[in-house]
Amino acid sequence: MAEQADRVPWTAQLVRVMAGLMLSLFVAAMDATVVGTALPTIARDLGRFELYPWIVSGYLITATTTVPIWGRLADIHGRRRTLMLGTAIFVIASVLCAASPSMEWLIAFRTLQGIGAGCIQPVVFTVVGDIFPLRQRARLQGLFSGMWAVAAIIGPGLGALFVSTIGWRWIFTVNLPIGIIAASLIWGYRERRPESAGARSLEYRGTVLLTAGIVMLLFGLGTGNATATPSWPLAAAAAVVLIAFGVVESRSANPTVPLDLLRHRVIGPAVLVAVLGGTVMFAVFAYIPLWVQGVQGASAYAAGVAVGAMSIGWPVTSAVAGWIMVRVGYTRLVVAGALLLLVGSLMLALGSPDLGVAWTAAATIVLGAGMGFFSAPLLIVIQSNVEWGRRGAATALNQFARTIGGAVGVSLMGVLLQSFVRSARDPLHARVQLAAGLHADYVVMVVLSVLVLATGVAILVMSRRSAQQPATVAASS
Repeated sequence: MAEQADRVPWTAQLVRVMAGLMLSLFVAAMDATVVGTALPTIARDLGRFELYPWIVSGYLITATTTVPIWGRLADIHGRRRTLMLGTAIFVIASVLCAASPSMEWLIAFRTLQGIGAGCIQPVVFTVVGDIFPLRQRARLQGLFSGMWAVAAIIGPGLGALFVSTIGWRWIFTVNLPIGIIAASLIWGYRERRPESAGARSLEYRGTVLLTAGIVMLLFGLGTGNATATPSWPLAAAAAVVLIAFGVVESRSANPTVPLDLLRHRVIGPAVLVAVLGGTVMFAVFAYIPLWVQGVQGASAYAAGVAVGAMSIGWPVTSAVAGWIMVRVGYTRLVVAGALLLLVGSLMLALGSPDLGVAWTAAATIVLGAGMGFFSAPLLIVIQSNVEWGRRGAATALNQFARTIGGAVGVSLMGVLLQSFVRSARDPLHARVQLAAGLHADYVVMVVLSVLVLATGVAILVMSRRSAQQPATVAASS
C-alpha cells in the first residue's frame, strides 16, 4: 500500500491518471456552481416557475444520500470500476438535462445527475489516498481540495457567459467531452487491491433506511419547498428511520456506513469537525447573498463577489496546509483553521450593514481560509487510520458528514430566519427584519465555530497526552 513507501515515483501513466481524476473532480464541482447563474433563464424558458427549487433540491438530495453507498461500492467492487460507473451516469444525465423539453424532465434528469455526482468526489479522494504515501498525499489532497474553490470562482461567470451567448443548455452539454476525456485518462489505472480486502455485498437494509431517512429529513426541514416551510412530523418520522438505520448498521458485519469509526479517537472528532464546518460553509452560500442584496442593498453581482471571495482563502490555505502538515502536525492546522473560522464568523456577527460588501467579502475570505486549513488534513488522517477495504467508506463518511451537516444546519438556520421575517408582507424587502434574522444566523455560525475550535483543542490535547502514536498518524503533532 501507499503507506509502505516514502515516495511514489511519477510516471507517464500516473500523470495521466491524476489528470483524469482532477478533471473528473473539476467537472463535478463546476456543475454544482455553474447552474445557479442560469436558473432564472431556465425557469423562464421551460415554465412551471413553482418547480424552480427542485432543479437544485433534486440534485442535492441524490448527491447527498448516495455518497456513503458509492464509498462502500468502491471498497467492494474497486475504485476504477465504481468511478467509471458514476462518471457515466453523470455524463449521460448531463446530456439528458441539455435536451430536456420541460421543467419536469429537467428535474428528473438533474436528480439522476446527482446520483453520478455523489460518486465522483469520495472515490477520487479515495484513489489519491490509495496511491500516495502521507507526505505526497498531503500536498496533493490540498491541491485537489482547491479544485472546488477554483470551480466556485469560474462557475458563475461561465454560466453567465453561456446564458448570454450560446444558451443555457450548453451548461450541461459541455460535461460530455470533459467527462469522456477524464474517463479515458483514468481507464488505464489498475489499483493494487489487497487480498485481505475480499469483495463483500452491500448491506441493503441499511442502504434503504439511510436513503429514506435522509430524504425524509431534508423534506421535513423544507428542502425543495418553495417557501422552505418545515414539516416537523415528517422530520420526526425521519429521526425514527435514521435511528432504525443506526441499529441495523451497528449489528451488521458489513455496514454501508462504518459507524464504529465514530468511536475512533481520531476519526470521530474529525467527522464532528466536518459536520460543524460544513454547516458554516453552506451558511455562507445560502445567506451571504441575501445579506448583500436584501440588507446592504447591493447588486446580485456584488453578492456573487462576496460569496466567491470564500474561494480565494480556501485554495491558498489548503495548499499551504498540504505542504506543512507533516512538519507541524494536523492538530495544529485544525486549531488554526478553527480560529480563522471563528474570526470570520465574528466579523459577520459584529459587522453592521453600513460596513459594505468589502467587509462581508473579507469575512468570507477568512472563513474560506479556515476551511482550507483543516479540510484536507482531516481527510488525510481519516484515510491513514483505515485499511484499504474501508478507505472508500471512510472517505465517503467524511464528505457525507460535511454535506448533511450543511444541509440540515442551513435548513434549521432558515427556520430561525423565518421567525424574524414571517410577519413582514414582503420578506425579501423587509430590511430591518432580514437584518435581525440574518444576524441571528451569524451568531449561530459563531457558536458553531467555537465548537469547532473546542473540538480542535481537544484533538490537540489528546494527541499530546497519548503515549504511543500509530505510525500512520505520525503527522499528528
